[in-house]
Amino acid sequence: MIDISWLIEHGPCKKFAAGKNVPCPGGPKPEHRAMYVLLAGRVDVYKKSAAGGTQLFASLLKGDVFGGREYFTDADDCTYVAGIDSAVYVITEESFSDLSWSRPDILFEILRAAYMPLRKMTAASRTAQQEKAAQAAAKAPTAAPTAVKAQASTSATEAAPAAAKAPEATKKAIPETPSATPAPPTPVATPTAKAPAVPETKPTAAAPAAKVPVPDATPVVEAIANDIFENYQAPTPVVEVIEAKSKLFPEGHKHYKGIVKPEYMALVFPKDYKCPYCKMAFKDYRVFRSKLYECAPMRFDLRKYFTDFQTEWYDILTCRSCLFSTFHNYFTDPKPIQKAKIDKQLVETRSEIHLDFDDEREIDFVFTVHYLAILCSDGYPSMGKQIRAKLWGNLSWLYEDVEDGEMAKFAAEKAAEAYEQVYTETRLTPIQEQITCLSIAGMQHRAGIDNNLKKFLFTAKTLLAGDKTYAKLAEDFMFDLKMED
Repeated sequence: MIDISWLIEHGPCKKFAAGKNVPCPGGPKPEHRAMYVLLAGRVDVYKKSAAGGTQLFASLLKGDVFGGREYFTDADDCTYVAGIDSAVYVITEESFSDLSWSRPDILFEILRAAYMPLRKMTAASRTAQQEKAAQAAAKAPTAAPTAVKAQASTSATEAAPAAAKAPEATKKAIPETPSATPAPPTPVATPTAKAPAVPETKPTAAAPAAKVPVPDATPVVEAIANDIFENYQAPTPVVEVIEAKSKLFPEGHKHYKGIVKPEYMALVFPKDYKCPYCKMAFKDYRVFRSKLYECAPMRFDLRKYFTDFQTEWYDILTCRSCLFSTFHNYFTDPKPIQKAKIDKQLVETRSEIHLDFDDEREIDFVFTVHYLAILCSDGYPSMGKQIRAKLWGNLSWLYEDVEDGEMAKFAAEKAAEAYEQVYTETRLTPIQEQITCLSIAGMQHRAGIDNNLKKFLFTAKTLLAGDKTYAKLAEDFMFDLKMED
């Protein structure tokens, strides 16, 4: 694992705004060669196509190494573009040599990763790096604005150690306290002295040796500031809860203003879709499933937890023209829709609500598209009950996330009812039956009801042709219920 924090501290580092190219040209001269370690943000890789244009080849996340082919060869078939504001550690011939002496272990990890641009990181390593970034941000409440060129700051206690090791000229950029002025030059002998004596200095513990070369600390400060700026999270705003008025929402649903997840944008990418209802083309986001890492075991109600992401925020696609909404697979693999069953409701709903597709995604947007999808599920007579069951399950989890216990129970009960309908009216494979039984039991438990809950768990546990993973989950759930009794 590459020590990101060490690279941030020692540099050299650069920051690229969203949409800017990260230069990896290759070439015969040292200044032509560079590769990078992504410290924060996302970098999209575009590759030349056979038709002569470019196409998105991959997207890199924090900790990934890129530009290795350009560094060691003259390859130039890839273009690297910052997908969002990003910070990188720059590896040139000079820094390559420095790393080989100072941290050969890090250089080894970089070289090993240089040929794996889509290197996966474990959930534990990603979590550890996030905790380091959060601690750095928490320790940096204030600093003199002249100390760095970024929109972040370092605290006096963080700046002081760097200033103590830097030469006097560098100390001007790193004040020891927020109100301190740059240190004056070392006093020299008075003009009346006849002999050019060695300059008189006041002995201090922090004074560096005059002839010891110390690298410029400015890149270090800028790197730390950039990392803090990239990982800085503004204080969570007070959530404004407003009772919803539209007929689209059930009684008790509220608007939860101020809940956003901008960090989720690093794990989605734009994609073109065609609405199966109105046939209009539109753009929306799709999740990088290959870059999701489960950070906890699957829960008793089959909810999965991922590092820095929850899929419910991007499960539903909504047409910008007609507001038809459903799960992704019904857009990519359209099924026949009975439009007459939902035409009137969609027209009424379009007059009642407004969705801003271009603004930052909020939890209210997520709730709204889920309820639109429930409305539109009536257009699928054969699959509608499966769609509604999954949607109500998602809604129960989303209400849980905003700490609305009553609505979480309400949605869980609706999900349990929908899954029971699926169980009794649909022909299921053994594994589908296991999943349905576990979903019924899990949602009943969340709703605080018991309609043969243990019977469904027993079925999931003992189904002969079922999956061992689900059987074990049912067995563990039964044990937990027994302990609660």
